[in-house]
Amino acid sequence: MLMQETLLFLLLNSLYINGLRLAFEDGMIFEKFSEWGEEYMGKMWMPIAGCVTCMASVHSWPYLISVIDWTDLKSAILEAVLYICALAAVNTIIYKKLIDEGY
Repeated sequence: MLMQETLLFLLLNSLYINGLRLAFEDGMIFEKFSEWGEEYMGKMWMPIAGCVTCMASVHSWPYLISVIDWTDLKSAILEAVLYICALAAVNTIIYKKLIDEGY
């Protein structure tokens, strides 16, 4: 995959995660699910829909499944770790700079 395609994938993945997180905030459509998740799942809720930085680990699955060639395990694990770290950073930057300051 070309660098431009990877960056586009990263941006779209981040926008999806930030949008999903917003849908679970107070006053939004999935607010009740968020309350249930926090109550019954505790810290396990964070990577599902509780924290955009944490969500990078679970919600990076489209890239991990469709792009990475898992036949070379060592290279695949390195690429997965780099992608998840980059996604966590982009998620946090978008959320903190564009969304959090807007409220």
